Amino acid sequence: MASVAPQGDFENKRIAIAMLPRYQEVELNGVSKKLLIKNLVQTSILFLVILLFCGYVFYYTEENFLITIVAIAAFVLFSFLCFNAWKMQKIYGYALRERDIIYRKGFLVTKTTVISFNRIQHVSISRGVLDKMLGIATLSIFTAGGSGSDISIPALEPELAQTLKEALVIKISEDGDASIQ
Repeated sequence: MASVAPQGDFENKRIAIAMLPRYQEVELNGVSKKLLIKNLVQTSILFLVILLFCGYVFYYTEENFLITIVAIAAFVLFSFLCFNAWKMQKIYGYALRERDIIYRKGFLVTKTTVISFNRIQHVSISRGVLDKMLGIATLSIFTAGGSGSDISIPALEPELAQTLKEALVIKISEDGDASIQ
C-alpha cells in the first residue's frame, strides 16, 4: 500500500455559534405593492370562474342546495386568499450581502432562504402578461442541484430586476474565478 504524504497541517477549527452573523437582523427590501394587485386580480379571476360554473350548474340542475354550499365555500376561499395576499405583501423581502442573498416569504408559514453566491448557477428574469401590464418582473435564482428556481423574487421594477441580475452575475463570476485559483 502506498502512503500519502501530508500536504500540510490540516485544521478544522470549531466555530462559535454565537459569533455567526444573524440573518434575522438584516433589514430586507420589500417588493412592489403591485404584487398585491396581481394576486388580487388572479384570485378574482379564479373566483369568477368558480361562480360562473356554479351559476351554470345552478341553472341547469335540481341540486341547488349543493351548489349554494359550493358557492359559499368559494366565497370563504376567496376571502381567505385576499387576506393572505394582503398579509404576504408585508412579509416578502430580500437583501444582498457581501457573500449571499437572503429572501423571505410566507404568511402562515414564513420561509427565509439564504443562498451563498458560490452556489448560484444562473439567474433569470421573467414577466408574464399581468406582470407586463403592471410593470413588474420576477427575478429567479437557480442553484446547483436544484430542480427549479430556489428563489423567485416577485414584483420587482424591471430595471431593478435587471440591476440585481447583473450584480449577481458579477458575484457569481468573481466567486468562480476565486475558486479556480
